[in-house]
Amino acid sequence: MTSLFDLTGSTAIVTGSSRGIGLAIARTLLGQGARVLINGYDATETEGTARSLRAQFPDTADGQIRVEKLAGDIADESVARQLIEQALNTFGQFDHLVCNAGIDIIKPAIDYRPDEWDRILAINLRGAFLPAQAAARHWISHGRTGSITMTSSIAGQVGIPALAPYAASKGGVNQLVRTLAAEWAPHHIRVNAVAPGYVANIMNNVTAHQDPASDKRINTFTPLGRRATVDEIAAPYAFLASPAAGYITGSILAVDGGYTAT
Repeated sequence: MTSLFDLTGSTAIVTGSSRGIGLAIARTLLGQGARVLINGYDATETEGTARSLRAQFPDTADGQIRVEKLAGDIADESVARQLIEQALNTFGQFDHLVCNAGIDIIKPAIDYRPDEWDRILAINLRGAFLPAQAAARHWISHGRTGSITMTSSIAGQVGIPALAPYAASKGGVNQLVRTLAAEWAPHHIRVNAVAPGYVANIMNNVTAHQDPASDKRINTFTPLGRRATVDEIAAPYAFLASPAAGYITGSILAVDGGYTAT
């Protein structure tokens, strides 16, 4: 049965993987035997992450590259296309796409500026659709199968104050997953999402959930009574990419310690 979870010989693209949950996802996929193309917005950070991953997962004895990188804004259509081209040029193929890139700004709904709304939706929703579209175009045109896993959130299902554009983007991701899964199933392309709850790793520049009162509320309303580690969030992405998940598509997998179950 362990072979059902083995990703040896497969390749993956992970957006938003220069730090945080995305980095944990990339590391987990590499640990399961995959070769991985990482992506981040900041070129210096992405290069540093690639160096660190290469030290942990060096090229194979026969010279196959385990880790490749491409920095760029995932809301840019040209970057989405470049990701596919880079994966093909480096690995010769790609089997899995993880659309993980995301940003957030926490403030009352009445205080958001239009540019803040637009930027969050651009990264979190447009930035999920564009690489998925580019991947599916390649797979369909070449008669190949593949898997796509997007990053959603508990905020896509339940109302959490001060997250209006983020919640809208994640609700959009959920419906995007269901729609693409239905549309691309005839091509044997699976599309799913992981919806994390509160995580010990907090997004850059987001401090609103770090105060003791917030921690107490989170622990109280999460049945397991704590935040997740990034590795606990990352493991289901490897499962959804694996042969063990071959009959799963259109699912939003809650990895939230039971938060949305209560």
